[in-house]
Amino acid sequence: MTASGPNTPAGEHFTDPVDRMASGYRACQILLTANRLGLFEQLIAGPLSAEDLSSRLDADRRGVRILCDALVAEGLLEKADDGYTNGPLVEQFLLESSPSSRVHSLHHTAKLYERWGRLYDTVKHGRPVPDKDLDPALLGNERQFAKAMADVGRVSAAATSEVLDLKGVRRLLDIGGGPAIYAIEFARRNPNLEVVVFDSEATLTVAEGNIRAAELEERVTCRAGNALEDDLGGPFDLIFLSNVVHIYSAATNRQLVSRCASALAPGGRLVIKDFLLDDDRLGPPGGAVFAVNMLVSTESGDCYTVSEVNGWLSAHGLLFESLTDVATKSRLLTARKP
Repeated sequence: MTASGPNTPAGEHFTDPVDRMASGYRACQILLTANRLGLFEQLIAGPLSAEDLSSRLDADRRGVRILCDALVAEGLLEKADDGYTNGPLVEQFLLESSPSSRVHSLHHTAKLYERWGRLYDTVKHGRPVPDKDLDPALLGNERQFAKAMADVGRVSAAATSEVLDLKGVRRLLDIGGGPAIYAIEFARRNPNLEVVVFDSEATLTVAEGNIRAAELEERVTCRAGNALEDDLGGPFDLIFLSNVVHIYSAATNRQLVSRCASALAPGGRLVIKDFLLDDDRLGPPGGAVFAVNMLVSTESGDCYTVSEVNGWLSAHGLLFESLTDVATKSRLLTARKP
């Protein structure tokens, strides 16, 4: 008897949970490889044979045929006598034009896959995987990273906006706001809100394009700089730190919180959205696993407990106000400046 469940890929049957865990790389690489090749985009106009696809992708015919059959088994492609076509999941998630596109985030995931492949070495010596050990084609740049974060952030930004009370907030600073997905969502839902997105100059070129597309240039603006060194401006009614603190060490985060506290107006709030852990560091589910991502990717990043973050806040005069679960694995921790 084989073990299967809702997370079992099509065509896969596992004998036990260890088998399932050990085999997870297969479906992952099938998806990432098809995305890197641009295979799904080639099928927008209709069915293509493996021979036609291999010619268009400049790839080996046998390799393309085996990959496409595996994609059919995984439920992403459909196969008929005249060739392969995209399935519903591809139409929804895996095209540049998809309403919930993951194309850019999957390119980022392909880079992370290579880092995770060297986890053994990182655990042994404690250093992240250097870029020189990665496929140069996957390294990308700040603009590409911002596009990947836009893919990831769309659902999370909507969920965050549902639970974050912005009543009475007139000026909001989004530090590390990347492609401005959160800033745009906040501004759309709050017509009196002005948002400043603070990030690197290269990243903000992506943000500016998204802001123009949303027709929010008058209320969502960009400020280039380093949040650990440059003037943040202010005072602000609310400062939003989304998925930032896990990049840095605890010492650096204390410095960042200090700078945020100085930029807040009296009565203003600092909201930290991140993979904030329980004191035993085991929950919420997924947070402990995400910490491994920081291990292979950064010199000192980590996932921190709620108690650790509260310590940073109280050290700089900020008073804990609330903790709210939001989106997948994330929490919002809110503190107020007296």
